[in-house]
Amino acid sequence: MISKLLLRTKFNFRFIHVFIGFIKTNFYKKVVRFIKHYLNKFIKNPNKFIKNPNFDCKAKRRIFSSLSNLSKNLFPVKKSEFKKFFPMAFMMFFMLFSTTILKNVKDTLIITHKGSGAEVINFLKFFVVIFSILFMSAYGKLSQFFESKNMFYVTISFFLLFFLFFNIVLYPNRETLHPNMLEIKQIKALYPRLKWILPMYSLWIYSIFYAFADLWCSMCISFLFWQFANQVVTLEESKRFYGSFAAIGYIGLIIGSKSIKYIINSKLGSFDQKLRLVIYLVCIACCFIMFFYFLFNKIFHSQVNFKSKKSKFSLRQSIKIIFQNKTITYIMAIVFCYNFSISMVELTWKSELRNFTKSKEAFVNYYAFVNESVGYSTIFFAFFSNILFKKINWFGSALITPVVMLVSSLLFFSAIILKIIGFKTFLGASIVVISVLTGTIHNITSKSMKYSLFDQTKEMAYIPLDKELKTKGKAAIDVVGSRFSKSLSGQIQAFLLILIPQSSQINIAPYLLFLIIIVFYAWFWSLNKLNLERSKDLHK
Repeated sequence: MISKLLLRTKFNFRFIHVFIGFIKTNFYKKVVRFIKHYLNKFIKNPNKFIKNPNFDCKAKRRIFSSLSNLSKNLFPVKKSEFKKFFPMAFMMFFMLFSTTILKNVKDTLIITHKGSGAEVINFLKFFVVIFSILFMSAYGKLSQFFESKNMFYVTISFFLLFFLFFNIVLYPNRETLHPNMLEIKQIKALYPRLKWILPMYSLWIYSIFYAFADLWCSMCISFLFWQFANQVVTLEESKRFYGSFAAIGYIGLIIGSKSIKYIINSKLGSFDQKLRLVIYLVCIACCFIMFFYFLFNKIFHSQVNFKSKKSKFSLRQSIKIIFQNKTITYIMAIVFCYNFSISMVELTWKSELRNFTKSKEAFVNYYAFVNESVGYSTIFFAFFSNILFKKINWFGSALITPVVMLVSSLLFFSAIILKIIGFKTFLGASIVVISVLTGTIHNITSKSMKYSLFDQTKEMAYIPLDKELKTKGKAAIDVVGSRFSKSLSGQIQAFLLILIPQSSQINIAPYLLFLIIIVFYAWFWSLNKLNLERSKDLHK
């Protein structure tokens, strides 16, 4: 995909073409097959190699010993812990499988529709945060009557039923249910400042799907999975489990992306029929999530106390806890900074991507390619994080995400500002291609860092806290806090789009760059304060 983008530029990237050509040669395939063959033999019986006369020397013993230690560092889970580890890892696998599909579908429906665009998402986020607040209020009420084990089933089933209803009833009848597009165009002509607000009404079925899919993406991993993990995983196990959770779980991201590309590029029918088939995959994934949750509870039922104290679990109480405890306050701050910054960069990149891809199929394919790349890079960083957490302290690990995101954000907005100034090419390459590629790099690095480092360091900050702070604080931070930061980011961008007549996401980029620099400063300050509070909590 990247090679196709580079070929569209005037600049001669000869060394890249040579490298890609080398990868495709039979020689490379033979080398890989040779390495895999002997690596598998060594993994099955390392002693056979060491005792072999041909290998009987100290230097080669050291090599095999290093490889053995490396494998333990990359996957440090013990055999006795497999029953506990793998059901949770597969839960994460199917959660991310469904999440990557829903992210792709919800953005495609809104951004690529005629008369709509990435700018509409800024206005949608306000209604999404209201929906998330109502949902969490209902969750709090229901948690008084159901055990936490049953609340998991209730929550997953709720989303499963909606996705089935959308696929069977709403989406096939959207032309009848949506208002007349000619009337919407007339209203836009009369009120040009409402250009990006009206698509929410004219595409109300897509807007509802966006709200549900967005809530699933934020709640599924951040709230349901990690809350459950923190209940059953000890502090000592977390150092070995969490990195491997990401590594195995995020294979689902890759397979989900590959599934989208395979179905969209197949000859299974029209684009709409293919899209419905993709959503059915999400429904199947929901069933598997509940199955592995059931399997874990069956094995470890006696070791997990699901009958927690049924205290009132309201949104208001959760928000109070955020500001009563400094550790929770600073965790809230770093979650806010991450979501606020990525929202501003990602929407601008999606707007540029829509202009570049031109069609729904091309948009879906490129977006799936990006998510697939996120999966590969996440697996790499996840295995790397197991080693990193042993070599570097918590604060050093937590700093990596904001540093990488700050650099990639500056590169992307520099390309966008060059485009606004009037540059059509830069160093012989099209400025549009440069902006799409730098945005792609930001998207891949920021998400892979989040999944492999940011989430893990954030979850480690929760562990020293008591159960009530973990449960109620997490509910507010991961759902409402996340929603509020994205909503505020959307509202600021929406305000700029209304304030500046005939503006677009690209035109407001210089203002967004100024805000992002302030947010990153706040992120670094909050991390430093959180590190001090975490040290105090661990002492206690």
